[in-house]
Amino acid sequence: MTRPAAAAAPLVSFIVPTFDSQAHLANALQSLADQTCRDFEVVLSDGASLDDTVLIAQGFAQALPSLTIDSQPDKGVYDAINRGIGRARGDWVLVLGSDDRLHAPDTLATLASTLRASAAVVVYGDVIVTGPSQLGVPVGGRYAGPMPLERLLLGNVCQQAMFYRRSLFAELGGFNLRYRVWADWDFNLRAAFRAPLQWVDVVVSDYATSGMSSSSSDSVFGDELPELVRCELASRPYDRRLWPLHGRLRRQAKELRRRGKWRAALRHWATYAVLITKRVLAGKRQTVAGLR
Repeated sequence: MTRPAAAAAPLVSFIVPTFDSQAHLANALQSLADQTCRDFEVVLSDGASLDDTVLIAQGFAQALPSLTIDSQPDKGVYDAINRGIGRARGDWVLVLGSDDRLHAPDTLATLASTLRASAAVVVYGDVIVTGPSQLGVPVGGRYAGPMPLERLLLGNVCQQAMFYRRSLFAELGGFNLRYRVWADWDFNLRAAFRAPLQWVDVVVSDYATSGMSSSSSDSVFGDELPELVRCELASRPYDRRLWPLHGRLRRQAKELRRRGKWRAALRHWATYAVLITKRVLAGKRQTVAGLR
């Protein structure tokens, strides 16, 4: 393992998960080495690669003096990311795939003032899609613009465009290893239910679309998403920001019933009824308070 010398905590920790990534890693690391703003560190979290991944990373020791290399067996990409976040020191964390790149040398410089001033727990921008994908944009197109919670329930933000406040992982826990492909979507939803995410009109990364999320599905996450939504809404009955989403419980209940999941459907109907009742009572209390 290679550790940088002790220094003040940086603004951003870039986490780069790798496994047998020698074909593309140099491009990703070069995009970090080229950054004009140097207030960052790089944590390369490797799954005990059998190729020259670690050797290539070590070759960037001079260009990236803030580089930490941690290579050991893991349970997959999200396990590697969690391990990397555990070693991170920055105020913010961005996960960059080994085949992705920061979009331009001034990417971090452009975003630094926003990150320093933001009160949000997540700040995110867009990506340029560099390969065929199912994202609905052509190769070379830009994805995806503002993703309010109601849109995030239908599709994910590209992780390569997301700066997470590091303290958020202490509050929510790391990425859930139950979800082989969509652990980041699960995490993003839990963060967005907690508080609005902040979009900035900046292209953050060039997204290679060759990762698991572009070519694989996650049936476990898909099956558990309705329950995640139900639990999050049930735990925040008086959050007016979430009231427009209550109707989603009815739609989910109908779909669960159609699939023969009667108990789950009944839980959704019951939660919907409780939420509507609490909304009505909250409205009445507000009216009475206004008359005094």
